[in-house]
Amino acid sequence: MRRAHWGERGIGLAEVKPGPLPRDWIRLRIAACGICGSDLHFYRRDFPPPAMAPGHEMVGYPIEAAPGLEDGLYAVEPLQRCGRCAFCAAGTYNRCPELRLFGLAAHGGLADFVDVPAYTAFRVDPELPPVVASLAEPLAVCVHATELARLEPSSRVLVLGAGTIGLLSGILARDRADRVAVTARHAHQREAARHFGLEVLEESELPAWAAEHAPDVVLETVGGRADTLQQALVSCQAGGRIVVVGVFGGNREINALALMMKEVTLLGSNMYARGPRGSDFGTAVSLLPRLREELALLQTHQYPLEELGKAFETANDKRSGSIKVTLIP
Repeated sequence: MRRAHWGERGIGLAEVKPGPLPRDWIRLRIAACGICGSDLHFYRRDFPPPAMAPGHEMVGYPIEAAPGLEDGLYAVEPLQRCGRCAFCAAGTYNRCPELRLFGLAAHGGLADFVDVPAYTAFRVDPELPPVVASLAEPLAVCVHATELARLEPSSRVLVLGAGTIGLLSGILARDRADRVAVTARHAHQREAARHFGLEVLEESELPAWAAEHAPDVVLETVGGRADTLQQALVSCQAGGRIVVVGVFGGNREINALALMMKEVTLLGSNMYARGPRGSDFGTAVSLLPRLREELALLQTHQYPLEELGKAFETANDKRSGSIKVTLIP
């Protein structure tokens, strides 16, 4: 089988032999696997790349599994947890001290096949194309974040960033809040946001918009080395909530006095878990058919696995018009 690996000069493919399948695991033939913004951090060497194959936005078909597993397409919730600690018992397994993310601490889905625990596999609507179904994972990230935001029909929401996570967060907020605006740097992101019925702001327009509309929820989805934490605090209404979804590289500054004076709640949002409304990932899978057409618009580029390097180049260069780039073995 072919499997992606990080090298001194970027990312490549290697031929490897699959090992024995652990008990209560399944082997999936990968049908589609997206490139995440966190994968791009490793590609740019913002962080040292892991020893494992990347790819956690994956869907596939079982080729080896315990008896009784139905045929069909499965989305993978790529979190292996201990199942014994207090966090796992409470459903907040995203805080498990033994948590392993596939694509980081275990081999991920940028490969022909992947082995995952059976409990991570969610069967998806058989009518969905695999490229659409592979958005279950980033959609679950946004389900978790918008749950933490405690959106109400009167909420005024500002989403910082219009990548995949920003746009998906905007779509979910749009259906639950009174007003949703998103900041977008690139023309193709602005076009997509408008298509989804979101207000679109350039960075220069943000101060005036925030002063007029006083957002009580800000979803930060940029991360990296951006100054968006401080931007979120300045924009947020006193007593509001900031949910940090973006993956930041290193420490970022924020005005602690303003945080205290405005009594703003600052929340970190880490992947997905099981809350009062059930599984975030299960909710995302159930939303896929209803959002099918909008999700398809996010899937701007698809490449065969042998063009892995070109796929990462496209995902990393927003001048390409890319939003979500997906590999199809």
